[in-house]
Amino acid sequence: MTIFHKCLTALRPLALSLPLALMAALPAKAEYMGGGYLSDAYGCEASGWPVGTEMVRARLNARQLGGWTSELVLNFAVGGSNTYRFRGDVARAPRWHRVEGAVVWGRLYDLGSRTQIRILSVDLAPYMGGTISEHSPTIRLRARIRNFNGIQGCAVTATLMLNAWDQPGS
Repeated sequence: MTIFHKCLTALRPLALSLPLALMAALPAKAEYMGGGYLSDAYGCEASGWPVGTEMVRARLNARQLGGWTSELVLNFAVGGSNTYRFRGDVARAPRWHRVEGAVVWGRLYDLGSRTQIRILSVDLAPYMGGTISEHSPTIRLRARIRNFNGIQGCAVTATLMLNAWDQPGS
């Protein structure tokens, strides 16, 4: 056996344990799923959208808990299908953030960079404020979406209840 093979054999346990060590170092995160409704439409009347309160489904990957970037995905279907994706810390903030979005109404429309979101509130249920953690079983999230559905000047509020789905006992 050559010196190279001896070194390679000696390093084999390290090489096999490295992926496990890297996986253990991944940041904590929590996955939430749920839904809610879109309401408080403003500036949408000329386009006839939305008509009253609309149901919405949501998924939150709260990776900010481990120092990474979170992702909030909203989707709903009323005559067509709309999906919005926001990547950033899901925390109350006064500034607007760009949202990736797509709409299917007979064909696929990319919303481009016009649609934006602002997180109005994130509360632990039963609405006592606080900060979400990987142990939070239920959160309520409210966000304002402007240039909704690609309509310039149209804004709606999304009110969501999200439940942890990847925790034991949830």
